[in-house]
Amino acid sequence: MFDRPVNFVTRTSGDGYWSIQNKNVRITRVELAYVNEEGDFGELRAYFNVGDWDIDNDGLIYSDMGWKHSFLTCMENHFGFSPDAILDLSYSEQGMQGEDFVSMDVGPQFILECGALYRFAVHKEAVNQGA
Repeated sequence: MFDRPVNFVTRTSGDGYWSIQNKNVRITRVELAYVNEEGDFGELRAYFNVGDWDIDNDGLIYSDMGWKHSFLTCMENHFGFSPDAILDLSYSEQGMQGEDFVSMDVGPQFILECGALYRFAVHKEAVNQGA
């Protein structure tokens, strides 16, 4: 439903539980990887360039608040998600993190807007006509 190649740079602050790195990380793809049957919970994956961030050397981005803020700002600016949808994203649990992606939990407002953005991209429907 929502799987987009992207090219934006985020920045870690080094304040996470799993890393002290403070550096730029290029995000290459954003994918809504899972949505439950009720449509009120899902997983968003932000795939990063492994040349910028190597979890074996740098640790997990998971829980880094600087990266989260940077990523959410990019999502709002790049795709036009509303502030309510952006507030609907949070880190998934540590075990959900991947070797080349950051896993985020998403709620109903974000999922609703993903559907509207998908319809706009595919069918050129107006985004604000409901989901």
